Amino acid sequence: MNRRHSPPVQDSPAAVPLDDIAADGLPGDSAAENPPTGQAMPARPPLFDRRTGRIFGALVALALILMLVVGLLLAERAIDRVLNPPVPTPEPTPDIAPLGPGYVQGAPSVDVALIRRVLLAYNSPAVDEAQAFYDLGVARGIDPAYCLAFFIVESGAGSRGVARTTYSIGNIRALAGQPSYEGYRQYASWREGIADWYRLIDEVYIRDRGETTLDAIIPVYAPSHDQNDPAAYIRTVKRLVARWRGY
Repeated sequence: MNRRHSPPVQDSPAAVPLDDIAADGLPGDSAAENPPTGQAMPARPPLFDRRTGRIFGALVALALILMLVVGLLLAERAIDRVLNPPVPTPEPTPDIAPLGPGYVQGAPSVDVALIRRVLLAYNSPAVDEAQAFYDLGVARGIDPAYCLAFFIVESGAGSRGVARTTYSIGNIRALAGQPSYEGYRQYASWREGIADWYRLIDEVYIRDRGETTLDAIIPVYAPSHDQNDPAAYIRTVKRLVARWRGY
């Protein structure tokens, strides 16, 4: 029989275990990385020894105690504020003596900035007319502080009553034929109402009646027979003006 000659079989390389492949794809030194079975692994040192654990526990306990003490102090203060609320310091009553009878004529004792701050404090709808309060008073030779004070006494600076509809600074009674609302003069704007108040004081009280002081004007302006208290009215206006002047 004819036999074919077969080349000698060469030895194949030994297969490399997958666990013995290094990250770069080459066989690693498994003997170095994997100690033989039965060889003891070196023991890791403990994260905390007993002494360190005791110190850590003591610090945690101290922190908890401190938090408890702070919480108790805050709670005590809160309870004290509820049981004993702070009493606001009363604002001293202005000295109205320097005003005397209250002469309404004279240079301005308030500026536009102060007028605006006062109107803002009363949430007045006329706050944008601070300049008009000042300019129209100067034009008539009347201290704008008095106009502002009348406005506050009559309607809380326009924040209550019919003034919210009439745009009236002093709740002036309407005459026959004048635009009115519930018996009071009605204006088209706050500026118009401011101008008419200055006109009334200047032309009717000062020029025609010769009354130049609060003591003389208010008993006629707000008479007692119309459910007013002239003395209280005078005192309130003077206190407002005295406070703004720093008395």
